[in-house]
Amino acid sequence: MATYFERRLKSGKTNYGIQICVRDSSGKSKFINTTWTNPDNLTGKRLEKALHAYGENWERDYRNGHTHELSLANFDRVANVWLKARKSNMSESYYMRASDCIKRMSEFFGDKPFTTLKAYDIQQFFIYLNDYKFKTTTAVIKQSKKEKFNEIALNCGIRKVCEQAEFSRPTLYYARCGIPVSILSAKLICDKFGLNFNEYFDKIEVANEYRKETILKYKRVLSAIFTYCISIELVTVNYASSSYLKQIIGGRPAKEITILSESEYRSFLTTLDRYDKENEINIIETIPLYLMAMLGLRSCEVCGLEWQDIDFAKRYITIRRDRVYVKGRGVIRRLSTKSYSGGRALYICDRLLNKLKAFKQVYDKLSKADKCFDRCGALFCNIDGTPRFPQYLNTLLTKFLVKANCPRVSCHKIRHTWITRLISTGVSVNNVSRMAGHASSDITLKIYTHYCKDIDNSKEVLEKIFAI
Repeated sequence: MATYFERRLKSGKTNYGIQICVRDSSGKSKFINTTWTNPDNLTGKRLEKALHAYGENWERDYRNGHTHELSLANFDRVANVWLKARKSNMSESYYMRASDCIKRMSEFFGDKPFTTLKAYDIQQFFIYLNDYKFKTTTAVIKQSKKEKFNEIALNCGIRKVCEQAEFSRPTLYYARCGIPVSILSAKLICDKFGLNFNEYFDKIEVANEYRKETILKYKRVLSAIFTYCISIELVTVNYASSSYLKQIIGGRPAKEITILSESEYRSFLTTLDRYDKENEINIIETIPLYLMAMLGLRSCEVCGLEWQDIDFAKRYITIRRDRVYVKGRGVIRRLSTKSYSGGRALYICDRLLNKLKAFKQVYDKLSKADKCFDRCGALFCNIDGTPRFPQYLNTLLTKFLVKANCPRVSCHKIRHTWITRLISTGVSVNNVSRMAGHASSDITLKIYTHYCKDIDNSKEVLEKIFAI
């Protein structure tokens, strides 16, 4: 909308300035001006009406006739302009995911100018994602070779072999049981035992569809690009908004939240305790799993924990940072967490406090015994103090789940288990949300609604309040 102001000239005459604000491709504002004189010496309401009529016509003509510098650019160029403009406000992992999404969308839309993309084009892209099938290839032990393979593995000594090899004990366990493993793992196992891969393993190719959550990642990126283009006045409508795609986005339904049962959870912790007692140095492997199971930390938060975050006197641990692996960038230490930039403090229970103290003693012994010990302070570390690779946490978890005869679940499922245990014991949703590090309690309610319903005590509360 135009702004109007009066100018008095030295000659005594008066003219009027008209100014509008437009934005360039970087999102920065710039002002365009013009001048209008009063040709008929109008006054009062007639002057004001004529001025505004001229200003509205001039603004409309300018905006219609002005060619935006990105008006003929294809999707790839526009999307990368957005990516560059917003890079400073993105995490490394989101930046890499957005780059991958843009590459995929650019291939689909081709050289078609971004401004010509309409609702139909965007919907066709998501229909394509719904129908797309990607193939994954795994390896499974041949039924005729299963018994012989198992005998070879046992004779070689499973623990000894896995300590020297590049595959884990759970991977070998799955291979022996006839559960599919990755092609690379199967080849490493065969190389270690001196076996022919094609003789012992079959390749299984499976066609998979994208899950709804995967498709929504593309939707979020595309919607952000449209929102940005609206802000720089390149387009006027966000065709990637929910109102246009609500009935389009499909894919396989999101997985239901799976957690460990009460008995499985206790068996898991008991297994960790038993492993600690075998050798005091074993606590290096179990401490990150205790932190996940007893504080509900995300795996990236466990990897980012350092000794400076623990207050033994006040019995609080503060989550200030995380450590993640980003494709193409390596391991990144970020001075903020997913939802909180200032960190959150969590109480350390007696059981966890004892484990942390025992781990501190082992850590100090290793530090004093090794002059080259890395004193970065990372809790999730090797015996030389260097931070462990974040993905190794999944390997550790699987190892102890197998030992405890528990179903194989991801690190985040341990977090789900912890949150649902809090809710089921009556902890308020607001407190659970704060402890879990959710951005708001609405997120907690949305994800764990079915658990909240299970512990609904409204009947008991109403009977107590309105007792006769």
